Amino acid sequence: MQPLIINLTEKKVVIAGGGRIAARKARVLHGENALITFVAPEMSEEVIQLSEEKNYTLIYRKAIQADFYEAALVILATNNREANQALAKALPSHQFVCVVDEFEEGNVTFPATIRRGHLQVAVTSNGSSPKLTRKLKKELEAQFDSSWEPYTAFLKRCRELIKQLPLSFEEKSELLWELLEDPYRISEEEQKKKWNELYARKK
Repeated sequence: MQPLIINLTEKKVVIAGGGRIAARKARVLHGENALITFVAPEMSEEVIQLSEEKNYTLIYRKAIQADFYEAALVILATNNREANQALAKALPSHQFVCVVDEFEEGNVTFPATIRRGHLQVAVTSNGSSPKLTRKLKKELEAQFDSSWEPYTAFLKRCRELIKQLPLSFEEKSELLWELLEDPYRISEEEQKKKWNELYARKK
């Protein structure tokens, strides 16, 4: 399987299911501004609360194939193994589908993800060991602490500025590599000095 980072802003996501797992998948997408619809005969309090917070759509009945037309992402999270399997088989092969209780029946999995500002790191065992995935996520959370949030913002600003400088490609590349040295990540003072230095070169 090929990892991808997909922008789901304003994209239609349909979740078959209204229970704990369906809510958990929706929370993963909570900050993505996706247009989420839940389809299930019954909805948990957690799903209802999420829908009130984010204006998600709730459809109170069993999911049918037509519910997933034009969906950028389908999540099959009913509490019925046979229903998930039948829906997965009915959907076209080009559609992105996550089957929460049988990894191999879909073509999408949700990796464990950490975010630190503009940095996003994802890890998955592709269904072989969810516990390993959780273990690695904890290790990555410790490795990439909160200092990476302002640092990645600094890198973004500097990259945009460096692109405007009247320098050769090689010179710009050298500057970008220099910004990856540890002092710029851990010292706000070093970041300010470097920013001022780069800005002066623009004038």
